[in-house]
Amino acid sequence: MFRLIILLIILVLPEMLSGQTPILFNQFYFNTLSVNPAFAGSENAMSATINYRNQWTGFDDAPKSSQLALHSPLKGGRTGLGFHAENNSIGIYETTNIMGSYAYRVEVKDATLSLGLGFGVAVYAVNWNNLQSIDRNDQLLTNNSSSAVMPVFNFGTYYYTKKYYIGISIPSLLRYAEDDDGGFKAKNDMAAYSYLVNGGLDIDLSRDIILRPSLSAAFNVKYPTRIYMNSMLGFKEKVWVGLGYRSQNTVIGLFQCQLNYQLRLAYAYDFANGELGKYLNGSHEIGLNYIFRYSRKVMSPRSF
Repeated sequence: MFRLIILLIILVLPEMLSGQTPILFNQFYFNTLSVNPAFAGSENAMSATINYRNQWTGFDDAPKSSQLALHSPLKGGRTGLGFHAENNSIGIYETTNIMGSYAYRVEVKDATLSLGLGFGVAVYAVNWNNLQSIDRNDQLLTNNSSSAVMPVFNFGTYYYTKKYYIGISIPSLLRYAEDDDGGFKAKNDMAAYSYLVNGGLDIDLSRDIILRPSLSAAFNVKYPTRIYMNSMLGFKEKVWVGLGYRSQNTVIGLFQCQLNYQLRLAYAYDFANGELGKYLNGSHEIGLNYIFRYSRKVMSPRSF
């Protein structure tokens, strides 16, 4: 069990604390604003999204992530503004990001090209005093929590039509590391940037059935490349079911439901194969998206 705990920390902790590798949900397209500021305003109406991920259920101090995103186009449609808040925790480690986004959009024939910049703060915390020590007088664990507030920036491009999209982004332009005093310091290392590429398209199989394959890949020279592949079938654009696969040998079950013209529900369940699968009970994700539009005539047919 001790070896399993060490393995889980090695897999997840660098993603949370490096400030370079983004935390990706299985249904990454459900809240693209969290990793690409160019998505702001692309729904052509004000949009609100909440996501929650409970990873490795049944395992003490397992990773948990929650997200809140708001974005809207401004008058004239050329620009969009967005707000995104995210909290990630594993054991005694916790990060909270609060970001604002600005996007500028240009019409290119039947498509739209958007360029976006994000800016905000990240709060990093290590709660050492939450650990249970054999020695009650251990000074390293007694009232020895550390935290820091750091600036964060990101950049992205987003190209989309009614039938397909592709996005390229750098989710973080700064890197953070814990120093010898237990605090954090920021530095810029262009060679260690993470680059996130995602895309998807709609394929009409019949009048009522749509096939929607999608792909997301995160590249970083210091960490293994992570790939998410999803494929969903949509029935009358109201109910979507599908399967996905993620690096590290993880299988994903996907479900979405358009409850009405404004409200959409998403759920995903994943489980790991191999040695990890023997100890973990899988991970749950749930999300809600509400778009503030009230007439079917003005509802955008693009549903990415």
